[in-house]
Amino acid sequence: MRTLIALLVILVFVSGYATRLSATVPEVESKFSNQDDEDDYQRTIAGLKKAIEADPENYENYSRLAFFCDYIGDYENALEALKLEVKYMPEDLEAKDVIYGNLAREYLLTGRIDEAKPWLAKADKINPDNIFNRWHSFTYHILKTQYKTAAKELKRLTELNPTDRDHYYEAYMFILEKVEDQKSIVDLFREAVKANPKSHLSHRALGIAIRNSSREDYEKNMPEAMRELEKALEIDPSYIPTYISLADTYMLLGAMTKKEEDNQKALEWFNKACEINPEDLRLAFAMGTFYYHRQDYDNAIEKLEYAYTNGLDDVLLKENLAWSYNNKAYALYQAGKNLDEGLRLIDKAIQLVPGNGIILGTKAELLYKSGKYKEAYKYIKQALELEPDYEEMKQDLVMIEEALKTKD
Repeated sequence: MRTLIALLVILVFVSGYATRLSATVPEVESKFSNQDDEDDYQRTIAGLKKAIEADPENYENYSRLAFFCDYIGDYENALEALKLEVKYMPEDLEAKDVIYGNLAREYLLTGRIDEAKPWLAKADKINPDNIFNRWHSFTYHILKTQYKTAAKELKRLTELNPTDRDHYYEAYMFILEKVEDQKSIVDLFREAVKANPKSHLSHRALGIAIRNSSREDYEKNMPEAMRELEKALEIDPSYIPTYISLADTYMLLGAMTKKEEDNQKALEWFNKACEINPEDLRLAFAMGTFYYHRQDYDNAIEKLEYAYTNGLDDVLLKENLAWSYNNKAYALYQAGKNLDEGLRLIDKAIQLVPGNGIILGTKAELLYKSGKYKEAYKYIKQALELEPDYEEMKQDLVMIEEALKTKD
């Protein structure tokens, strides 16, 4: 329908971090972990409660109950179940650090921060190298605004898990939900760089934090953000996400300054990343989004399609690709040419985001201009049901109804 240009979204290389209970019950988890129907979980919880009534000192049932309550977000009941698991578990039970860490986690999730501390200490005394508990400890220090200690925990996490996983960026995404003050977020990652100055990941996270904290002071902050990102590249010049972060920084700067040279610098950084690995899916996603915001829909579609068809699963990717299809189709509608191509594109958009009123409206317009008034009427009615206050679609409905009357 209309050419929808969303507000600039800063793309960064996201490797999600899901901290579920680290003490899982494999035979139960394998049966239910891929089911979305909460009713199944509630029935399982009800069954476990009956098992507990029959055998109230069986600690394993409390472990199972805690897992399922945590999974559905019922942290209060998960906490109560874990307390009872600790009460009834055998003295010689192995891996107590896991259970103590889970209990600390539930205290953190229910806002009882100080009550988490002794359980974290108990867990660390048994096994200081438990990665899950290191993350719980990081969370504790963040909530207590103890950023220097939190930064040390991040370094320890990286040492314990030296893989491609970016704990620093995961921490950045996590802290965004916990801390409103952007300066505090920057402070954390300044401490992270002090604690681990040789890590390209710590410098990259600081650069991102500085960049994304910038508002009216962006002219002062952006050079510092870029210096940190460039420092990250000095340490590891092969890390594609840092190139993406630099390109995103110039992309954001271009949106603020309205200077074409900033957009060209963004493209230069993207192209440098392509020289390293032109098949990187996240790079294709980032470049596609760059082209999308520049209204270069041909290039946007090429890059976003590549990422999507090769298996990158991201909601924003699907949305940006759908709007790229829509906006190109709408341009063909406005030009009154290649309408069959426009319909092909808009069908792809509908497949990606079904039930979007604006996109359905675009299809109605293309059908109208193709002389298919009955089909156009069906789609414009669907569109208005979803977007009843959209004035231009109301006008489209009148136009299509007039065409139907004239045809009859």
